[in-house]
This record gives sequence, structure tokens and C-alpha cells, in this order.
Amino acid sequence: MTLQASTIGVGTYLGREDDNTDTLYLDAIIEAVGLGCNVIDTALNYRGMKSERVVGRAVRRLMEKDPEIREKLIIATKGGFIPVDVESGERPQEFFRNRFLKTGVLRETDVVGGCHSLRPEYIHECVLRSLKNLGLEYLDIYYVHNPEIQLSEIIPEEFYSRLSKAFEVLEGFVREGRIRMYGTATWDGYRSDVDDPCRLSLGRVLRAAEETSAGKRHHFKVIQLPVNIYMPEAAALQNQEFDDKCLTTLEAAEKMGLYVMTSATLLQKQALKENKLFSFQMLDNLGNSAARRAIQVIRSLRGVTTSLVGMKTVKHVQENLQLLKMPKLDPEAAHQIITEFV
Repeated sequence: MTLQASTIGVGTYLGREDDNTDTLYLDAIIEAVGLGCNVIDTALNYRGMKSERVVGRAVRRLMEKDPEIREKLIIATKGGFIPVDVESGERPQEFFRNRFLKTGVLRETDVVGGCHSLRPEYIHECVLRSLKNLGLEYLDIYYVHNPEIQLSEIIPEEFYSRLSKAFEVLEGFVREGRIRMYGTATWDGYRSDVDDPCRLSLGRVLRAAEETSAGKRHHFKVIQLPVNIYMPEAAALQNQEFDDKCLTTLEAAEKMGLYVMTSATLLQKQALKENKLFSFQMLDNLGNSAARRAIQVIRSLRGVTTSLVGMKTVKHVQENLQLLKMPKLDPEAAHQIITEFV
């Protein structure tokens, strides 16, 4: 599968766990798709499962007007964290006990850090719950969510073995036509120094996919990690081994033929306060919008497929997606700008 992805995608992490926020997201997603954005990112644990549900409603609303639009959309979600369903009426511990422990999906010893598991039965359950929440027949991308958390408690050999078993579950869903490709969505894993025990080796992650029954024909095709003006490591830190060289994560991903989705592009609005963004003449055509300037830099980096931006108002969607009508920066210029913040 080849991704025909817009260079900006909608993220759905932030916001209250209420119906008003659902309405904002619904309108924002529909507006974004109308303006040329086709990447929508969510996760099982976002907003107590409400984010997945509103993404599903938005997609179905779009399909009512254009039944063929589903094939043009890239819907991504994630699993690994222990979620809670705010609509269940159960407290988090009750939900965990009733839905996972009592059903045998999880054992207490399968949980790391009190919040995360890679147990194959659990990953299988996460995928099924996401499909149900979204109300979709298939997912375009499924991420194992922040797997590096496991490295805080287990040795690397055990970790990559667990990861391979989780990937085996996802390969099964691929064979069933319910997932088109999968990957890892991380926070620190791909941004850490080589000697950090919680660093993820992209090469070893890829080998974990090759160790599934799919072998070299695996469907591990995409990674997600934070990249913004304050978190430039993916473009600046040489922490990944490839052909006896140390490359940045973006360089290594490109060599390995992987798509890269960047998250936290505006770092929860922190980038909007950065006056230095207005000192680069090559960004002056973007006017007085700090958001557009910050997004333009990240989406223009070499190796980046899509920059995810949390957008839950139509106003912000309209402002930010003006960029889709504009050319990206030269990748070297974007790299030069981001290194100014290191």
C-alpha cells in the first residue's frame, strides 16, 4: 500500500471528555477533509475513547455525501495503554478489572508501569475495540502506542520479543483486511541518546517485524514521533544505526522506506509563543501566524510524510490548512531553521 497522505493531519488528543468537545472535533474534521486534509489520527485512550468515536462519526458523515471518500482517507489509531471508557459509567480500576482482568485478556503481571501492555491478547482486544469505537471495517494505520515504556522494566531482548509478538497479532489483522499497515507511535523512544536504556533502535524494531510469520513481507511501514521547534531530535540527533553509520531517525526511516508522521507539531501551543519564528525571512509569506510558520518548518523536513496538528475548531483548521495550497520549504532550509532552536 502506498500512502497518498496530505502533509498536514488532524490530531485528536486534546480536549475535555465531553459532548461539546466532540461537536468541535466533528466540525473540525469535516472542514479539514473539505480543505484537502486526509490524515486523521486518534488512539484508544484519547479522551476516554470519545476521540475514536467522534472520528468514526465524522467519517460516516463524510461518507453520506461521498460513499467513495473512505478510500481517500487515512485513519490511524493506537493501542497499548490501558484505557478507560468514560461512557461506561465505571471508574478506571473497575473498568480495568471487569474488562481486562476478569476476561483473561490481561494478567496483573502483563502490565508495565501500571498503564501499558504488549500482551498479544491485549493488543488483539485493543484493535477490536478501536474498530468498534470507530465503526469502520478497517484501519489504514495501527500503531503500537509508546512501546518504549516497557524498557523501563524489562531488558531489550525481552522487549523486542514482546514487540514481535504484538506485530504478529497485527499481521493477522492485515491478512483479514482489517488493518492496512502498522507501526509504532512513540514519545521518547526515537528521540533518546544511543546510550539511553529506553531508546528504541529502529533497526531492531524493523527486525521484530521481520521475525513475524510475514517475514520480509511484513507490513510495518510507518512511525510516529514528536517533532517541533523545541523537539528537533528526529532531524538533529544521530542515534540510529544503519549500514555501520549513525543517522538521525528521519534519515534512517527514509533509508528503510518508512513513512514518518510527526506529532506535537505545535507542542500544545507552546510554539505559538516563539517570537524567533518571525525572524526567518523565508517564512514571511505566511503572515503573522506563528502556527503556520511552525507547521511549515516541520512538514518541510526531509523524510516527513505528514505533520499532525491538534485542531478542534473550524477557525484553526481554516488557518492552518492554508498551507496545503502552498509549496513546502526547501528541506535544507527547514533543517537550518529547526537547528537554530537546538
